[in-house]
Formats: sequence, C-alpha cells, structure tokens
Amino acid sequence: MAYKLIALDVDGTIRSHDRPTSERTRRTIERVECAGAIVTIATGRSYKSGASAASDVNLTAPIVTFQGAHVADPRTGEVLWHVPLTHDMTAAALEALSVWEDVQVAGYLGDEIFVTEMTDWAKAYGERTGVGVRVVDYDEFTSRSMSRIVVHGADDEIERLERNLKDRFDGDMYITRSLSYFCEILNPGGGKDKALEWLCGYLGVSRDDTIAFGNGYNDVHMLEWARMSVAVGDAVDEVLEIVDVVAPPMEEDGVAQVLDEMLEKGLIG
Repeated sequence: MAYKLIALDVDGTIRSHDRPTSERTRRTIERVECAGAIVTIATGRSYKSGASAASDVNLTAPIVTFQGAHVADPRTGEVLWHVPLTHDMTAAALEALSVWEDVQVAGYLGDEIFVTEMTDWAKAYGERTGVGVRVVDYDEFTSRSMSRIVVHGADDEIERLERNLKDRFDGDMYITRSLSYFCEILNPGGGKDKALEWLCGYLGVSRDDTIAFGNGYNDVHMLEWARMSVAVGDAVDEVLEIVDVVAPPMEEDGVAQVLDEMLEKGLIG
C-alpha cells in the first residue's frame, strides 16, 4: 500500500522556536508531494501562526490548527471546518478555573487572544507569537465562541489541573496538555484526530492511508487514530508507548529520515 496523507505536528516535530525547519525536511516534503501524497500540519498553533509554518514548507493543502478545532486553507484563510466552544462551555470552564489562583487563562479566536487581565506572560506571549492580546471583562469573554481556552501555569499545577478538569467534565469538553505548562480546553468535537478525520472526508482519503508524526501529549489521540504513527525524538512517554515507529529527534531531521526511507520503498503516493 502507499500512504496518501501525511500529518505533521510542528513544534518539536519539524521545528522549534529557536530552530527553523531544516532544508532537508523541506526537500523531503517536496518529494512526498511529487510522489502524489498530501502533506498537512496538525498543530496547536493559532491559524495565523500555523499558516506561517505551512508557508515555510510550501504547503497548500488545508491545515489543522487551534489544537484540532479549526481547519482552513493556508493560502486564502477560508475556514473549512470549525468547532469552537459554545458560550455555555466557556462559562463552565471559567467557573471551574476561578478557584485556581496560580494559573493564567486566555481565550483564542481568530487572530486574537482574549484575557481578563494583562499579565507579563500574556504580553510576552502576544509579542512572541505576533498575535494581538485583548483585555475584556467576563461577559465579553463568555459571549464569544472561542476556538479554545489555554491555561498557563507551573508544570505540576497544570498536571493537577488537567486531571481535575477531565474528572469534572468527563468528556463534555476536550481537555489536553500541549506543553507541560499549557492545559487546553476545546469543544469535545475538536482535537487533532477529529480534525484529520474530517479532512480525510473532505479530501477523499481513507484513514487507512494516513501517517501522523508527533511528540506531545496533545498528539496522542491523533497518533492512535492514524494508520501509521511516528514519534519524533524525545517525545513524551505517553506518545512513545503507543506509536508504531520512533524516529530520530527533530535536530537530526527525524521526520525526513522516516519519509525518505518510505519513499525509497514506494510506500508513499
């Protein structure tokens, strides 16, 4: 068989904030597309940041952003699929978070981040990502259909928070950690796996024809969903336990190494 859709996580998988995507990875992605396969990214980044990452490797297929709550065309910005939090979900999440004093809460919608207080973290995050940060009151926060809510805090606090929210909402909302210090709250219809399932239908590709690459907690469901799953480098234990293949780390072009080998064997396209 030959795989027809390759989904790549971005940060820690093909690049990092201080290490851009390598020329080898770019060349390999081009070879994969020339072989007839579709390459997309599935990232926790906002659409604006995800589109920039897609442009960096010349992708034209729809991309999955906002942790799998959003699929859009990276060239035109056309939104193809979006499952934001409802107003009731947002209100319930904020109520649950109100007792956690040592965390910071942000809502993401379009090219903006909404916060109820401008903290040093919020200001620095907006400057680093190039996304506008807007201070709003509680009513305005809950009146908008946020793509997701992100909670920032110390690693141990976020780990406890994730467990608490999963127990509290029990599937009524999708709770995950993207990084050790980020807990993310989405509509239960979201997630990278659900976004890719929708994208397969849109593109006319079977789930059995998919490969997914990832390294973080938020990649687990996507990797379990894909026909072939690949962990990159120093992935978290939860990822290493469930994947089919462990690739070399990002710094050694692990994604390119695996895809190049598959291309040589005629397994892509």
